[in-house]
Amino acid sequence: MSRIPLTETIKFFRSYGVKCDEKWVEEWLNVTSHTRDVNHQIGEEDLYEFNEWCRWKDTAYEKGLDDQTKIERLLEEIADLKSEISLLKKEKEELENQLGMNIF
Repeated sequence: MSRIPLTETIKFFRSYGVKCDEKWVEEWLNVTSHTRDVNHQIGEEDLYEFNEWCRWKDTAYEKGLDDQTKIERLLEEIADLKSEISLLKKEKEELENQLGMNIF
């Protein structure tokens, strides 16, 4: 199994203006290292793959999660969304009151 150097990868990603957490890059390299051939050079496609990996990390849609973890994360997401809806409803009511649009 070949290993792309962490510092080389981070340097490449940052050359594209990507602010990346070194720990996440290292974890991504560990996860994807088994799919790389010996002569693999870090490239733009890797940047896109890393971005996609980051997008789903720590969500219910992260690859390789067991069903129980997915369910737990979805339940957390639902609770967060319900809280956000409640806050938005309060904000809407306050704005309507400021405009004198009391709708009953």
